[in-house]
Amino acid sequence: MSKQFPENLILKLGPNSEKQILYFFGTRHTNDYRDEQFNYIKQFWSEFLNKSERQKSVFVEGAIHEIPQDYEEAIRWYGETGAIQWLGREAGIKVIRPEPTEAGQRKYLCAKFDSKLVAYAVIAQNLASWFSHIGKTTFDEAVNQVLKREAGYSEVYGFVPNKEWLVSQHKELFGEQMFEDKSFLVSITDPTKNDTAINKIVSARSKMRNENILAEIKKAWESGKSIFIVYGKGHLAALESYLRDLIP
Repeated sequence: MSKQFPENLILKLGPNSEKQILYFFGTRHTNDYRDEQFNYIKQFWSEFLNKSERQKSVFVEGAIHEIPQDYEEAIRWYGETGAIQWLGREAGIKVIRPEPTEAGQRKYLCAKFDSKLVAYAVIAQNLASWFSHIGKTTFDEAVNQVLKREAGYSEVYGFVPNKEWLVSQHKELFGEQMFEDKSFLVSITDPTKNDTAINKIVSARSKMRNENILAEIKKAWESGKSIFIVYGKGHLAALESYLRDLIP
């Protein structure tokens, strides 16, 4: 692994005998277009295109959307996911999210954990991420948006997550701890920790996602493609040893 770009992690593997390469850029999640990592992503992408002689697969974290024509605006709306979709569109290369569906992730977790804890964990993860994005909403507005989305999975959960339930569930788990405390939300949604039931759920979700990401990488590699990946740097740290085994 290399730290060529400050505060980001990168991995370069290959070329192999078939001239395939794999580039993995580990991001810090942000939608601030002024953040220097977006210049680094462009540099890394340009190098990948120049060195790759094979058909290409591009994998990115986050949902795939229709994105604005302007690079900076794509970042404002969708962070690094928007940046890669913009770059892929410019190069005529399809960008793929190599993960189970959102409903599939929740079904998997609810089969292993209490559904109310799963709903709380997913909501807490989304709100912890809110702190790294600038400009769009207040925290209360973000809570309402996340609850509205999770209500769409009420059949999976077996109940409808709403504000009254969230307040009650939070108090049951963490007493008088302020829910909108950034350090608290970041801590309980850290998949490397084992401090709370929420950490355990987030860790299980991260492991499931990484297994699916690795399976899709393996499939693309075995089909003869070069691969470009942009995901949170925690995913790169978890996957690096497996990728080095896959791609000597």
